[in-house]
Amino acid sequence: MKDKGFTLIELMISVVILTFMIAGMTIAFQQQQRQLNFTKEAADIDQTVRSSIDFLATEIRNSASRQGKSFALEFFNGGSGTNCTTDTDQTGVDSPPDCFTVFTWDITRGQNGNNLPSVPAVIQVSQQSPSLQLVLPPQWFEGGILIGEQDEPGDPEILLGLRSRVNLCNPDSTVSCGVSPEECTECAVIVRANVNESTQTATIDSLSDLKEENFPISSYGSLSEFISGTAVGNITYGVIPTFAAQPSEMTIVNTKTFMVNSATRELELSINGDPSVAVAGGVSAPGVVDLQLVFNLQDQNGEITKVGVPLSAADNKYPDFSDSSLLGREQDIRSVEIHVVVRSKLKPQKIKSGKHTQTLPAIGDVSVRTTEDDSIEPEEGYIYRTLSTTIYMRNHSREEFG
Repeated sequence: MKDKGFTLIELMISVVILTFMIAGMTIAFQQQQRQLNFTKEAADIDQTVRSSIDFLATEIRNSASRQGKSFALEFFNGGSGTNCTTDTDQTGVDSPPDCFTVFTWDITRGQNGNNLPSVPAVIQVSQQSPSLQLVLPPQWFEGGILIGEQDEPGDPEILLGLRSRVNLCNPDSTVSCGVSPEECTECAVIVRANVNESTQTATIDSLSDLKEENFPISSYGSLSEFISGTAVGNITYGVIPTFAAQPSEMTIVNTKTFMVNSATRELELSINGDPSVAVAGGVSAPGVVDLQLVFNLQDQNGEITKVGVPLSAADNKYPDFSDSSLLGREQDIRSVEIHVVVRSKLKPQKIKSGKHTQTLPAIGDVSVRTTEDDSIEPEEGYIYRTLSTTIYMRNHSREEFG
Protein backbone atom coordinates (compact mmCIF):
# COMPACT_ATOMS: atom_id res chain seq x y z
CA MET A 1 0.00 0.00 0.00
CA LYS A 2 1.37 3.46 -0.99
CA ASP A 3 1.95 6.12 1.73
CA LYS A 4 -0.18 9.28 1.28
CA GLY A 5 1.29 12.86 1.85
CA PHE A 6 2.55 16.08 0.25
CA THR A 7 5.54 16.32 -1.93
CA LEU A 8 8.20 18.93 -1.25
CA ILE A 9 7.03 20.95 -4.24
CA GLU A 10 3.45 20.91 -2.97
CA LEU A 11 4.59 22.08 0.46
CA MET A 12 6.61 24.90 -1.07
CA ILE A 13 3.63 25.99 -3.15
CA SER A 14 1.42 25.92 -0.04
CA VAL A 15 3.91 28.00 1.93
CA VAL A 16 4.10 30.56 -0.86
CA ILE A 17 0.31 30.80 -1.07
CA LEU A 18 0.07 31.13 2.73
CA THR A 19 2.77 33.82 2.70
CA PHE A 20 0.84 35.83 0.12
CA MET A 21 -2.33 35.44 2.16
CA ILE A 22 -0.61 36.62 5.36
CA ALA A 23 1.05 39.51 3.50
CA GLY A 24 -2.30 40.56 2.05
CA MET A 25 -3.97 40.36 5.45
CA THR A 26 -1.10 42.36 6.99
CA ILE A 27 -1.39 45.06 4.33
CA ALA A 28 -5.16 45.19 4.79
CA PHE A 29 -4.71 45.44 8.56
CA GLN A 30 -2.13 48.22 8.18
CA GLN A 31 -4.41 50.13 5.82
CA GLN A 32 -7.28 49.69 8.25
CA GLN A 33 -5.09 50.86 11.13
CA ARG A 34 -3.98 53.90 9.11
CA GLN A 35 -7.59 54.65 8.28
CA LEU A 36 -8.50 54.37 11.96
CA ASN A 37 -5.65 56.66 13.02
CA PHE A 38 -6.49 59.14 10.27
CA THR A 39 -10.17 59.13 11.25
CA LYS A 40 -9.34 59.49 14.96
CA GLU A 41 -7.02 62.43 14.34
CA ALA A 42 -9.64 64.07 12.11
CA ALA A 43 -12.31 63.58 14.78
CA ASP A 44 -10.06 65.05 17.49
CA ILE A 45 -9.32 68.06 15.29
CA ASP A 46 -13.00 68.62 14.54
CA GLN A 47 -13.80 68.49 18.26
CA THR A 48 -11.03 70.96 19.13
CA VAL A 49 -11.84 73.45 16.37
CA ARG A 50 -15.57 73.34 17.10
CA SER A 51 -15.14 73.74 20.85
CA SER A 52 -12.69 76.61 20.29
CA ILE A 53 -14.94 78.52 17.93
CA ASP A 54 -18.04 77.87 20.05
CA PHE A 55 -16.21 79.18 23.11
CA LEU A 56 -15.12 82.37 21.33
CA ALA A 57 -18.52 82.90 19.75
CA THR A 58 -20.27 82.51 23.11
CA GLU A 59 -18.01 85.08 24.75
CA ILE A 60 -18.54 87.66 22.01
CA ARG A 61 -22.26 86.99 21.84
CA ASN A 62 -22.65 87.27 25.61
CA SER A 63 -20.69 90.51 25.67
CA ALA A 64 -23.36 92.04 23.47
CA SER A 65 -26.27 90.68 25.47
CA ARG A 66 -26.33 93.91 27.52
CA GLN A 67 -26.67 91.99 30.77
CA GLY A 68 -23.55 93.84 31.83
CA LYS A 69 -24.91 97.26 30.81
CA SER A 70 -22.07 98.08 28.42
CA PHE A 71 -19.21 96.36 26.66
CA ALA A 72 -16.23 97.11 24.46
CA LEU A 73 -13.96 95.05 22.21
CA GLU A 74 -10.26 95.81 21.82
CA PHE A 75 -8.96 94.15 18.64
CA PHE A 76 -5.33 93.56 17.66
CA ASN A 77 -4.74 92.28 14.15
CA GLY A 78 -1.89 89.79 14.47
CA GLY A 79 -1.38 90.80 18.08
CA SER A 80 -0.84 87.31 19.47
CA GLY A 81 2.84 87.52 18.62
CA THR A 82 3.25 90.49 21.00
CA ASN A 83 0.91 89.50 23.84
CA CYS A 84 -2.05 91.46 22.57
CA THR A 85 -0.41 94.86 22.74
CA THR A 86 0.51 95.83 19.18
CA ASP A 87 -1.09 95.43 15.76
CA THR A 88 1.12 93.68 13.25
CA ASP A 89 2.53 95.54 10.28
CA GLN A 90 2.62 92.28 8.39
CA THR A 91 -0.14 91.15 6.08
CA GLY A 92 -0.27 87.94 4.11
CA VAL A 93 0.90 84.43 4.78
CA ASP A 94 3.04 85.28 7.81
CA SER A 95 0.49 87.40 9.69
CA PRO A 96 0.38 86.15 13.32
CA PRO A 97 -2.92 85.13 14.94
CA ASP A 98 -5.24 87.91 16.05
CA CYS A 99 -6.20 88.53 19.66
CA PHE A 100 -8.87 90.57 21.38
CA THR A 101 -10.08 91.74 24.77
CA VAL A 102 -13.71 91.92 25.85
CA PHE A 103 -14.55 94.60 28.44
CA THR A 104 -17.88 94.12 30.23
CA TRP A 105 -19.47 95.97 33.12
CA ASP A 106 -19.27 93.55 36.02
CA ILE A 107 -22.68 93.68 37.72
CA THR A 108 -22.43 90.15 39.16
CA ARG A 109 -19.09 90.57 40.90
CA GLY A 110 -18.58 88.14 43.77
CA GLN A 111 -21.14 85.60 42.52
CA ASN A 112 -22.37 85.18 46.10
CA GLY A 113 -25.80 86.72 45.76
CA ASN A 114 -24.52 90.24 46.37
CA ASN A 115 -24.67 91.88 42.98
CA LEU A 116 -22.46 94.88 42.33
CA PRO A 117 -24.82 97.62 41.14
CA SER A 118 -23.67 100.14 38.60
CA VAL A 119 -24.50 103.43 40.27
CA PRO A 120 -26.28 106.15 38.28
CA ALA A 121 -25.39 109.37 40.02
CA VAL A 122 -23.00 112.28 39.95
CA ILE A 123 -19.52 110.82 40.24
CA GLN A 124 -17.92 112.15 43.43
CA VAL A 125 -14.29 113.31 43.25
CA SER A 126 -12.52 113.58 46.59
CA GLN A 127 -9.11 114.55 45.19
CA GLN A 128 -8.00 116.00 41.83
CA SER A 129 -4.25 116.42 42.32
CA PRO A 130 -1.71 114.97 42.10
CA SER A 131 -3.79 111.80 41.76
CA LEU A 132 -7.45 111.39 40.90
CA GLN A 133 -9.43 109.95 43.80
CA LEU A 134 -13.06 108.90 43.35
CA VAL A 135 -15.58 108.07 46.07
CA LEU A 136 -17.00 104.58 45.62
CA PRO A 137 -20.61 103.75 46.53
CA PRO A 138 -21.09 102.03 49.91
CA GLN A 139 -23.18 99.32 48.18
CA TRP A 140 -19.94 97.94 46.74
CA PHE A 141 -18.62 96.97 50.16
CA GLU A 142 -19.59 94.21 52.55
CA GLY A 143 -18.02 94.21 55.99
CA GLY A 144 -15.54 96.81 54.81
CA ILE A 145 -14.35 94.55 51.96
CA LEU A 146 -14.97 95.26 48.28
CA ILE A 147 -17.45 92.70 46.93
CA GLY A 148 -15.60 89.98 45.08
CA GLU A 149 -12.35 90.60 46.95
CA GLN A 150 -13.04 88.48 50.04
CA ASP A 151 -10.24 86.08 49.13
CA GLU A 152 -7.66 88.85 48.83
CA PRO A 153 -8.69 91.78 51.01
CA GLY A 154 -6.44 94.81 51.21
CA ASP A 155 -6.02 97.40 48.48
CA PRO A 156 -7.25 95.58 45.36
CA GLU A 157 -6.51 96.85 41.87
CA ILE A 158 -9.57 97.07 39.62
CA LEU A 159 -10.73 98.42 36.29
CA LEU A 160 -13.26 101.18 36.83
CA GLY A 161 -15.77 102.14 34.15
CA LEU A 162 -17.41 105.57 33.93
CA ARG A 163 -20.19 106.34 31.46
CA SER A 164 -22.07 109.59 31.00
CA ARG A 165 -25.83 109.46 30.84
CA VAL A 166 -26.12 112.77 28.98
CA ASN A 167 -22.90 113.42 27.01
CA LEU A 168 -22.26 111.87 23.61
CA CYS A 169 -18.74 111.23 22.32
CA ASN A 170 -16.96 110.18 19.15
CA PRO A 171 -13.18 109.82 18.70
CA ASP A 172 -13.46 111.64 15.38
CA SER A 173 -13.34 115.33 16.31
CA THR A 174 -14.86 116.30 12.95
CA VAL A 175 -18.16 114.67 13.91
CA SER A 176 -20.65 116.84 15.78
CA CYS A 177 -22.63 114.59 18.11
CA GLY A 178 -25.30 117.28 18.41
CA VAL A 179 -25.85 117.25 14.66
CA SER A 180 -25.22 113.50 14.07
CA PRO A 181 -26.05 111.66 17.33
CA GLU A 182 -26.36 108.38 15.43
CA GLU A 183 -22.60 108.46 14.85
CA CYS A 184 -21.82 108.82 18.55
CA THR A 185 -22.01 106.85 21.78
CA GLU A 186 -22.26 107.86 25.41
CA CYS A 187 -18.94 109.24 26.64
CA ALA A 188 -17.11 106.54 28.56
CA VAL A 189 -13.70 105.70 29.99
CA ILE A 190 -12.07 102.66 31.57
CA VAL A 191 -9.30 103.35 34.10
CA ARG A 192 -7.17 101.16 36.31
CA ALA A 193 -7.53 102.12 39.98
CA ASN A 194 -6.40 101.04 43.42
CA VAL A 195 -9.17 100.69 46.00
CA ASN A 196 -8.64 101.79 49.59
CA GLU A 197 -11.23 99.75 51.43
CA SER A 198 -10.94 101.72 54.68
CA THR A 199 -11.83 105.03 52.97
CA GLN A 200 -13.90 103.39 50.19
CA THR A 201 -12.10 105.35 47.50
CA ALA A 202 -10.44 104.48 44.19
CA THR A 203 -7.19 106.21 43.15
CA ILE A 204 -5.83 106.70 39.62
CA ASP A 205 -2.16 107.66 39.86
CA SER A 206 -0.96 108.23 36.28
CA LEU A 207 -2.09 108.69 32.71
CA SER A 208 -0.97 105.13 31.97
CA ASP A 209 -3.92 103.99 34.10
CA LEU A 210 -6.24 105.23 31.37
CA LYS A 211 -7.04 102.04 29.42
CA GLU A 212 -9.92 102.97 27.10
CA GLU A 213 -11.86 106.11 26.24
CA ASN A 214 -13.97 107.42 23.39
CA PHE A 215 -13.35 111.15 23.73
CA PRO A 216 -12.67 113.12 20.51
CA ILE A 217 -9.08 113.71 21.66
CA SER A 218 -6.07 111.97 20.15
CA SER A 219 -4.14 111.93 23.44
CA TYR A 220 -3.90 113.73 26.76
CA GLY A 221 -0.65 115.40 27.78
CA SER A 222 -0.97 114.64 31.49
CA LEU A 223 -3.20 113.10 34.11
CA SER A 224 -4.30 116.56 35.29
CA GLU A 225 -5.35 117.40 31.73
CA PHE A 226 -7.41 114.21 31.59
CA ILE A 227 -9.01 115.07 34.93
CA SER A 228 -9.84 118.73 34.26
CA GLY A 229 -10.60 118.17 30.57
CA THR A 230 -9.62 119.46 27.15
CA ALA A 231 -11.82 121.63 24.95
CA VAL A 232 -12.84 120.44 21.50
CA GLY A 233 -14.99 123.02 19.78
CA ASN A 234 -17.15 124.46 22.53
CA ILE A 235 -17.22 121.29 24.68
CA THR A 236 -14.70 120.22 27.32
CA TYR A 237 -14.03 116.48 27.69
CA GLY A 238 -12.54 115.03 30.87
CA VAL A 239 -13.41 113.36 34.16
CA ILE A 240 -14.63 116.51 35.91
CA PRO A 241 -16.68 118.14 33.12
CA THR A 242 -17.99 114.91 31.60
CA PHE A 243 -18.72 112.65 34.57
CA ALA A 244 -18.48 114.58 37.86
CA ALA A 245 -20.63 117.52 36.82
CA GLN A 246 -23.58 115.60 35.31
CA PRO A 247 -25.48 112.32 35.85
CA SER A 248 -23.17 109.41 35.09
CA GLU A 249 -22.77 105.72 35.77
CA MET A 250 -19.88 103.93 37.45
CA THR A 251 -19.05 100.25 37.87
CA ILE A 252 -16.18 97.76 37.96
CA VAL A 253 -15.13 96.39 34.58
CA ASN A 254 -14.33 92.76 33.88
CA THR A 255 -11.88 91.84 31.09
CA LYS A 256 -11.24 88.65 29.12
CA THR A 257 -8.32 88.53 26.70
CA PHE A 258 -8.03 85.78 24.06
CA MET A 259 -4.86 85.00 22.15
CA VAL A 260 -3.04 82.10 20.48
CA ASN A 261 0.29 80.98 21.90
CA SER A 262 2.08 80.01 18.69
CA ALA A 263 4.85 78.18 20.57
CA THR A 264 2.51 75.79 22.39
CA ARG A 265 -0.35 76.02 19.86
CA GLU A 266 -2.86 76.86 22.59
CA LEU A 267 -5.84 79.17 22.65
CA GLU A 268 -5.28 81.12 25.87
CA LEU A 269 -7.55 83.19 28.10
CA SER A 270 -6.51 85.86 30.60
CA ILE A 271 -9.12 87.26 33.00
CA ASN A 272 -8.56 90.71 34.49
CA GLY A 273 -4.88 90.64 33.61
CA ASP A 274 -4.16 87.37 35.42
CA PRO A 275 -1.73 84.86 33.86
CA SER A 276 -3.12 83.21 30.74
CA VAL A 277 -4.53 79.70 30.91
CA ALA A 278 -5.06 77.31 28.01
CA VAL A 279 -8.67 76.70 27.01
CA ALA A 280 -8.02 74.63 23.88
CA GLY A 281 -5.18 73.00 21.97
CA GLY A 282 -1.68 72.30 23.26
CA VAL A 283 1.26 70.00 22.62
CA SER A 284 -0.61 66.90 23.80
CA ALA A 285 -3.75 67.63 21.79
CA PRO A 286 -4.72 69.00 18.38
CA GLY A 287 -3.14 72.47 18.33
CA VAL A 288 -4.72 75.84 17.57
CA VAL A 289 -2.42 77.49 15.02
CA ASP A 290 -4.40 80.54 13.90
CA LEU A 291 -7.22 82.86 14.98
CA GLN A 292 -8.44 85.55 12.59
CA LEU A 293 -11.23 88.04 13.24
CA VAL A 294 -13.09 90.13 10.67
CA PHE A 295 -15.51 92.89 11.71
CA ASN A 296 -18.33 93.91 9.37
CA LEU A 297 -19.42 97.52 9.82
CA GLN A 298 -22.63 98.72 8.25
CA ASP A 299 -22.31 102.05 6.42
CA GLN A 300 -25.06 104.67 6.40
CA ASN A 301 -25.79 103.77 2.79
CA GLY A 302 -26.21 100.10 3.69
CA GLU A 303 -22.83 98.94 2.38
CA ILE A 304 -20.34 96.98 4.48
CA THR A 305 -16.89 98.07 5.63
CA LYS A 306 -14.66 95.13 6.57
CA VAL A 307 -11.96 95.44 9.24
CA GLY A 308 -9.37 92.70 9.70
CA VAL A 309 -8.57 92.11 6.04
CA PRO A 310 -5.83 93.36 3.66
CA LEU A 311 -6.01 97.11 3.11
CA SER A 312 -8.07 98.21 0.12
CA ALA A 313 -9.56 101.55 1.14
CA ALA A 314 -11.27 101.95 -2.24
CA ASP A 315 -13.31 98.83 -1.41
CA ASN A 316 -13.87 99.74 2.25
CA LYS A 317 -11.42 97.15 3.60
CA TYR A 318 -8.95 97.83 6.44
CA PRO A 319 -6.52 95.69 8.48
CA ASP A 320 -7.53 97.27 11.83
CA PHE A 321 -9.38 100.22 13.36
CA SER A 322 -6.42 102.62 13.29
CA ASP A 323 -7.47 104.39 10.07
CA SER A 324 -8.89 107.84 10.77
CA SER A 325 -11.95 107.11 8.65
CA LEU A 326 -12.96 104.39 11.13
CA LEU A 327 -12.79 106.51 14.28
CA GLY A 328 -15.99 106.28 16.25
CA ARG A 329 -17.44 103.56 14.04
CA GLU A 330 -17.17 100.69 16.51
CA GLN A 331 -20.90 101.03 17.15
CA ASP A 332 -21.47 100.25 13.45
CA ILE A 333 -20.29 96.65 13.91
CA ARG A 334 -23.11 94.38 12.83
CA SER A 335 -21.30 91.05 12.79
CA VAL A 336 -17.98 89.46 13.68
CA GLU A 337 -16.46 86.62 11.66
CA ILE A 338 -14.37 84.16 13.67
CA HIS A 339 -11.91 81.91 11.82
CA VAL A 340 -9.96 79.20 13.67
CA VAL A 341 -7.33 76.82 12.26
CA VAL A 342 -6.38 73.63 14.13
CA ARG A 343 -3.83 70.97 13.20
CA SER A 344 -3.53 67.34 14.25
CA LYS A 345 -1.36 66.22 17.17
CA LEU A 346 0.35 63.54 15.05
CA LYS A 347 1.32 63.03 11.44
CA PRO A 348 -0.99 60.19 10.42
CA GLN A 349 0.19 58.23 7.38
CA LYS A 350 -1.94 58.69 4.33
CA ILE A 351 -4.17 55.76 3.41
CA LYS A 352 -2.64 55.39 -0.02
CA SER A 353 0.96 55.86 -1.06
CA GLY A 354 2.28 59.41 -1.03
CA LYS A 355 2.42 62.22 1.54
CA HIS A 356 -0.55 64.03 3.03
CA THR A 357 -0.58 67.62 1.77
CA GLN A 358 -3.12 70.40 2.26
CA THR A 359 -3.95 73.91 1.15
CA LEU A 360 -5.47 76.30 3.70
CA PRO A 361 -7.85 78.90 2.26
CA ALA A 362 -7.41 82.64 2.75
CA ILE A 363 -8.88 83.87 6.05
CA GLY A 364 -8.84 87.39 7.47
CA ASP A 365 -5.69 89.08 6.24
CA VAL A 366 -3.88 85.77 5.62
CA SER A 367 -3.71 84.59 2.02
CA VAL A 368 -3.85 80.99 0.79
CA ARG A 369 -1.26 78.76 2.48
CA THR A 370 0.07 75.45 1.16
CA THR A 371 2.66 72.86 2.17
CA GLU A 372 4.86 74.22 -0.62
CA ASP A 373 6.31 76.68 1.94
CA ASP A 374 7.95 74.85 4.87
CA SER A 375 8.45 78.03 6.92
CA ILE A 376 4.77 78.42 7.81
CA GLU A 377 1.71 76.36 8.54
CA PRO A 378 0.54 74.00 7.11
CA GLU A 379 3.36 71.57 7.69
CA GLU A 380 3.45 68.54 5.44
CA GLY A 381 1.99 65.38 6.95
CA TYR A 382 -0.37 66.98 9.48
CA ILE A 383 -4.14 67.27 9.10
CA TYR A 384 -5.61 70.79 9.29
CA ARG A 385 -9.16 72.00 9.76
CA THR A 386 -10.43 75.54 9.28
CA LEU A 387 -13.81 76.46 10.75
CA SER A 388 -15.60 79.79 10.61
CA THR A 389 -18.71 81.28 12.13
CA THR A 390 -20.36 84.71 12.16
CA ILE A 391 -21.74 86.39 15.28
CA TYR A 392 -24.43 89.00 14.68
CA MET A 393 -24.35 91.88 17.16
CA ARG A 394 -28.10 92.43 17.31
CA ASN A 395 -28.02 94.31 20.58
CA HIS A 396 -25.79 97.20 19.54
CA SER A 397 -27.09 100.59 20.52
CA ARG A 398 -25.74 103.99 21.51
CA GLU A 399 -25.45 102.68 25.05
CA GLU A 400 -22.49 100.51 24.13
CA PHE A 401 -19.11 102.00 23.45
CA GLY A 402 -15.99 100.88 21.65
